Amino acid sequence: MTINSKDLENIVKAIAKAVGFDTRTYLNESNTDTHNALIHLRGDYINTNIRNMVVAGKDNLELKHFKRFSWMGVFIIDRENQVTINVSSRGTIDRIKNSRKRNRPHYLSSMCHVLNGDLVSPCKQIALDGFDLSDDFSEDEYSADFESIVDMARSQYNGYHHYTVAYEAENFEIKSISLMLLDKDLDLVEETSLMDMLRPDFGTLTSAVPVEESEPKVRDSHSLVRVKAGIKSKNSNEPEKKAEIYTKEEEEAAKRD
Repeated sequence: MTINSKDLENIVKAIAKAVGFDTRTYLNESNTDTHNALIHLRGDYINTNIRNMVVAGKDNLELKHFKRFSWMGVFIIDRENQVTINVSSRGTIDRIKNSRKRNRPHYLSSMCHVLNGDLVSPCKQIALDGFDLSDDFSEDEYSADFESIVDMARSQYNGYHHYTVAYEAENFEIKSISLMLLDKDLDLVEETSLMDMLRPDFGTLTSAVPVEESEPKVRDSHSLVRVKAGIKSKNSNEPEKKAEIYTKEEEEAAKRD
């Protein structure tokens, strides 16, 4: 492995910050009823953190941006060690491998096909009768797509290899993270765990993460909760009235009124 360990540690920190602190902060400060932006928010935070925490101030590292329709992707170019690095969730890698029919190669497939074409996974998938595992794209198509991503001739990357930092996250924490070297079919050639580069996230102990409102607790077996008629939603201009606690006798009296 030819990647600087300090650079790898900074990548891990950038991902951990995006998964934990940045996402929690967004949820705490957001005043929206739904959080559909979270689908792409984590990736945006990861890319921003990599720019600020990994690449900034480094002469040997470059953050390369490229477009896929309306989506913007990035990867790191390490000129000193002649490697490129992208960050991806393991779920995304699995979906790429299982999605056989595409109009255009996925960018990770193009990167690995061109830069890791000389590598072969020790555990290759065997073709079975009735199952077509042939590639949907030609060498020229992969080469053209690669050149559109890096915005220069393929020959400028002779001798380079591509690595992927793959992670799994749950509840604002990274559950697994490793450096993966994939062959042109995205089959695993080599994997190194990066879990020892994680640092405890003490923010999880103090952060007030928004949660769904639960039902009010009943004081005892003779009590119940009733909301007075006329209460308005939070979007109304009318001041909101609070729920009040009534005894069973008061509730019956209210019904008679």
